[in-house]
Amino acid sequence: MDIFNAIPDNFFSLLSSKNKRIYVSLIIEAFKIYETGTILGIEKKIVADELVHYLDTNKYSYDVEDIDDEEANPKSNRDLANYALRKMEECGWIYVDVTNDYIEILNFSDAGIIITEALMQIYGSSYQGFEDNETSSYNSREYQGYIYTIYSLLNNSDSIEYSVIMQEVYRNTKLLLRSIRRLDARLKTYISSVFDQVEVKDLMENLVSYRENFVEQGYAKLKMSDNINRYRLRIVSRLEEYENNEDILNAISLNYPNLPDDKKMGRVIRDIDEIIDVFNALDEYITEIDEKSKTYINSTIAKIKFLISEDDNIIGKVNAILKYVRKSNKENHLDKALRDVNNMYKLEANRGISESSIYIPRGAYKHNYNLMLDEGALFDFDIESDFIRQYQTPYSEDVAKDFLLAHLDNDRMYGSDVIKYETDKDTCMLAIYAILYALDNEEQYEVFVLSDKKIENFALRMKDFLIRKKV
Repeated sequence: MDIFNAIPDNFFSLLSSKNKRIYVSLIIEAFKIYETGTILGIEKKIVADELVHYLDTNKYSYDVEDIDDEEANPKSNRDLANYALRKMEECGWIYVDVTNDYIEILNFSDAGIIITEALMQIYGSSYQGFEDNETSSYNSREYQGYIYTIYSLLNNSDSIEYSVIMQEVYRNTKLLLRSIRRLDARLKTYISSVFDQVEVKDLMENLVSYRENFVEQGYAKLKMSDNINRYRLRIVSRLEEYENNEDILNAISLNYPNLPDDKKMGRVIRDIDEIIDVFNALDEYITEIDEKSKTYINSTIAKIKFLISEDDNIIGKVNAILKYVRKSNKENHLDKALRDVNNMYKLEANRGISESSIYIPRGAYKHNYNLMLDEGALFDFDIESDFIRQYQTPYSEDVAKDFLLAHLDNDRMYGSDVIKYETDKDTCMLAIYAILYALDNEEQYEVFVLSDKKIENFALRMKDFLIRKKV
C-alpha cells in the first residue's frame, strides 16, 4: 500500500502552520478525550466542549491565519476549538459520522492514531496536559515491559509455539533498542541546549527537567528496577539453546513464509544472533549514556559558573553593555543608550608604533640565578588559612551538603530565602550547588521549581525553587 494513499497531502499542514503549537496541543487533547469514548467513537460536541475548557485553563497565543476568512479568525475559545476540529477533519486526522439521530460521532483516522501516539511519545511528561497520566507512566515502565516480556516468553515452559515466541521476542528487542536510542537522542538534545542558553534560570530549569524527565522517568529505571543484568544471562542462555536445537529452529522458520526454504534457516540463526548481540552490547550503551550524562551536568555547571561570574571579565562587561542597549531599545531609549555607551570608550587609529610608545623591543634572554629557589627558604614556612581557603577545591560535595543543611528550615529550603538581590556570588553558587546535591541524593531530597515566583539577584535571575527533605 502506498503511504501517500493512506495519508492525505495536507495531513501535516497543521504541524507546519504558524499556530502549530496550539494545533499539536489540541490534537493530543482531543485524542485523550476520544480514548474515553466507546469503540464506535465519541460525540463531537463532547470533544469540542472539553477543548474549550482546555483553552480556558491554558495560556496560548494564536495568530490570525487568514484575515479574509472569518473561520480562520476565531473570536472566542469556542470558535477556536470548533475551527481546530474542522481543520483536523479537513487534513485527515479525524473523521466525523452522523447517526440516524443527527448526532456527530468523532473518530481518529488510522494515520491520526499512529501519528498522535508518536507525538505523545515525543512530548512525554513535558506536555503541559500530562500530569500523572498514562503516557508518563508508560515511559517509566517501557524498559521493564520489554525486558520482562522477552524473559517471560523465552522461559514459558507451557508453550511450544516457537515461531510466535521468536516473533514477539524479536519485536520487543527492537522496541527496547529503539527506546534506548531515543534515550540517547534526548540526552544529546540536552547537551546541545547548554550552548544555546544564555540565562542561568534556563540552565537550572533544564537541569531539573533533566533529572525528572530523563533520569527518573527513563535512565534510572533502566539501570535500577529494570536492570538488564537480572535477566540477561537467562535470556541469552535460552536463545543459545534455540540455536543448538534443530527442531526449534525448524519450528521458528515457519514464521518466515515469504522466504525460500533454503534461506529460512540462515535467517532464523541471523535473527537470534542479532538479539544476543543486542543484549550483550547493552552495557556499552549504558556506559556511553553515563559519559554523556556527566558531560551534560559538567557543561551546565561550567556554563552557570561562567554566567554568574561573567561580569568580572572583559566578555562579561561587553555582554552587560549589549544587554543594556537591548533593554533600552525595547523601552524606546536607544539613542540615550548609544550616547551613554559612546562616552565609555575612545579608540584612536594608529598605523605604526611611535618611539614614545610603551612598546619595548624584546632583548636577549639571560638566566637569572637570583630566581632559583633556595631550599633553606622553605624551612619554617607557614601557609595561612586564608590562602588555603582561596585555593582549595571550590564547592565540593561536602561544602554543598553543609550549606544545604545550614539553610534547611523545617526540612525545607526556599531559594528566595537564601538568594536576595544583594546576596554575594559565592552564596548564589552554593545555593545552585545545593540544588545539584539534592538532585544527586534523590533518596533524601526532592527539588521543585516554583514557576509563580522569581528570584532576581544582581548576578542571576531564575525561578524560585524548593528543596524538601523526604520523610
